[in-house]
Amino acid sequence: MFQLLEKRIQPLSLNFKVLEVAYELYMQAPQSDLPLINLKELAQKTNASVLDCRNTIVSANKIGKFPNCSLST
Repeated sequence: MFQLLEKRIQPLSLNFKVLEVAYELYMQAPQSDLPLINLKELAQKTNASVLDCRNTIVSANKIGKFPNCSLST
C-alpha cells in the first residue's frame, strides 16, 4: 500500500526546473548511447545543490519521466 502511495506522490515532488534545464543539457550533449549531463553546470543554472540535481534526475528516470543518461560532476 505504501509503495503505491509513494509512486503516486513522487512525481509531484520532482523539481521541474531542474528537469527542464537537465533536458536542455541532455539535448545539447553529443548524442551517444548515454549523453552526459554535468551536474555542477546544472546546479549553477538552477541554484539547486548537485545532490538535489542528481536525485531529481535519478528519481524522474526511475518513473520513466527522464531519458537514460550519464551524470558527471
